[in-house]
Amino acid sequence: MKTTKFIITFLLASIIYSGTAQNQIIPEKKSYEDSTGLLYWNRSEPVYIHLSSKPNGNGNLLKSKVHAQYTNPFYFDSEGINYIRTRYAVDTTTKKTITPHIEILFEVYADGKAPVTKAYFSGANKIIVGNKTYFGKGLNITLKSSDAGSGVENIYYSLNSKDFQKYENVINLSANKERYELKFYSVDKVGNVENIKKNVIEFYIDELAPETFHNVTGIDLEKSIIALNSKIYLDASDKKSGVKTTYYKFDNEDFVPYNGNILPLNQLSEDHHTLTYYSIDNVGNKEIPKTFSFFLDKSAPILTSDVLGDRFIVNGKIYFSGRTKLKLTAVDNKSGVKEVKYSIDNSDFKEYTGPFYLPKKPGFHIIKYYAIDRMNNNTGVGGSNYKNYKYSTKKIYVDLVGPTLSHSYIGKRFFTRDTVFLGKHSKIKLSATDFESGLQYISYSIDGAQKETMYKEPFTISGNGKHLIEYFGYDNVNNRNIGRFYVIVDETPPEPSYTFSVEPYQTVDGLNVYSSYVMVYLSGADKMTGTQQIFYSINGSAEQLYTLPISGFKKGKNILKFKTVDKLGNEKYDVVSFIVK
Repeated sequence: MKTTKFIITFLLASIIYSGTAQNQIIPEKKSYEDSTGLLYWNRSEPVYIHLSSKPNGNGNLLKSKVHAQYTNPFYFDSEGINYIRTRYAVDTTTKKTITPHIEILFEVYADGKAPVTKAYFSGANKIIVGNKTYFGKGLNITLKSSDAGSGVENIYYSLNSKDFQKYENVINLSANKERYELKFYSVDKVGNVENIKKNVIEFYIDELAPETFHNVTGIDLEKSIIALNSKIYLDASDKKSGVKTTYYKFDNEDFVPYNGNILPLNQLSEDHHTLTYYSIDNVGNKEIPKTFSFFLDKSAPILTSDVLGDRFIVNGKIYFSGRTKLKLTAVDNKSGVKEVKYSIDNSDFKEYTGPFYLPKKPGFHIIKYYAIDRMNNNTGVGGSNYKNYKYSTKKIYVDLVGPTLSHSYIGKRFFTRDTVFLGKHSKIKLSATDFESGLQYISYSIDGAQKETMYKEPFTISGNGKHLIEYFGYDNVNNRNIGRFYVIVDETPPEPSYTFSVEPYQTVDGLNVYSSYVMVYLSGADKMTGTQQIFYSINGSAEQLYTLPISGFKKGKNILKFKTVDKLGNEKYDVVSFIVK
C-alpha cells in the first residue's frame, strides 16, 4: 500500500498599510521564524491550512464541514502559544499508531500585541516650568523598545513633523530650535505597530543665558557716587527655564550667591569699588559677568524709599497691593533737605509731602523721585530745574486681584440638578491659584461661622441637612477672594423592610411558619438620596446582591439577614427569622 506524507502549511494574507502623518513607516503584517525554529504569527491575520505530501508542495486547502463558518480563514484565539494537533502520533517507519497514545502538537505563537517604546533624555540639565519641559545644551535622546512576543524589528521617530526615519543610534539635536516635538513608535517582527498617540513628547531647548541688572536707589548716576544708605538690588530674569542662582562679588572677593536682599555695603571702605555679577539658569546656561563701578561716599546726602503696607517679592518681581503706600526719606547730615519731588508713570513731578498710595491700576508702574538740600546739592548734578537732575527710579507691580478659587469633592457624592449630597466620609477639597503675587493661604467657614479656619487638607462635614461653605483665598499682598457653595449632608441610611409572599399558617415558638413555596421581598426607603443596593445572607452564607424575590428556603428554621445601602454608602441591617415546612 502506498503511503503519502502530508505537510500542514500556513498562508499569511499580507496587508501593506498606507502612510500616515509625517509619512509614518508601517510595514506589512507577516510571519516570523526565530533562530530556534519557533514560528510567530500576527494574531490579527487570517490563517489557511494546506495539506501536501511534499515538504515544499502547495497542497490542498484543508476544509471543515463541521465548522465551515469558522474556517478558511480561521484566527488564533489567544495571545502566545497555540497548538494545531492530531489525535495520535504514527511511527514514520511502521506507519502504526504509537502506544501509549500521544498527540502531535504543532506550535504556533500568536502575537497581536505591539511593542512598547520609551524615550530617555541625557546629557543636559532638565527642569519643568509650568507645563513646559526645558533642557539645556548637549541633549541626547535614546529610544528603547521591548516586545513580549516576536521581538522588536525596528524603532521609528520623527522630529518636528519631519518624515519618520529608522532609529539606529542616539538622537543628537543639531538644529538650534526652541521647541521640539518628538514622535516615535516600534514595529515587531510580525508587523504589529505601536500606537503613536501615546508616544508624543513636547520639550524645549534653552541655550540662552539669563539677564541680570543692578538697581540702585540713592545714586549720583553721572559720577556713580552712592552712600551707605543707598540700596543696591540685583534683578535677574530668564524667559525660558528660569533663573536658578545669581552670584556677585565686590572687587577681588570670591563670588557668593545673591539672596534677594540689599547688597551689603558696610564692609566697604569709602573709595572706588567694582560690583561684578552674573546668573545661571535652571539648565546651566551662564551669563557673561557684568560690572558696575561706583564710588562709595559715606557722608553724602541720600534719598531712599520705603514701603508701608503689603509687599511681596517672588522670582525677582516686587508686588504691592492697592493698600500700599510709598514713603520717601531724604537725609542730609550737613545743610539739611530743601525739597523732595516725585512722579508716577512719567507724570509731572510734584512736591512730596508724605507717604502716598500707589496707583489703583493693576500692572507695572514707574515711580521717580529726587531730593535737593539747602545748598542745592542734590542726588545728581546741579541745576535749578528738576529736569536737569538725575533721579532715583523704582519699578513696582500693583496687584489688586485676589486668587481664583475652586472646589471639588473626594469620596462618595450624589448630584441632582444643582444640589450635591455628601456622605459622612465624603471630603471637600479647596483650591486656589494666583498668577501675580502668588497664593498665600486658603481659609474657610461653615454655616456662617465668624472665625475662619485655616485650610490644610480636605475636610468632612457632619450633621444631616444643608450646609453653607464659604472659603477665602489670600494672595501674598493680602488681596482676598470669596467663594460660596451649599452641600447637603446625608448620614442616615435607608430604612430596610421585608414582605412575605404568603401569610403564615401557624406560629411555633414565636416564629411564623410558611409553606415551602414562600418568597420574601426586600426593600429600603431613603429620604434623601434613595436606596441604591440591597444585600442579603441566608443562614450565615456570604452576602449577595438582592435582585429578585428570595425563594428556595430550607425546611426548618431560617435566618434572613439583609442590609440597605444608599447612594452615599450609608447602610443599615435587619434580621428576620421564620420556619418553612
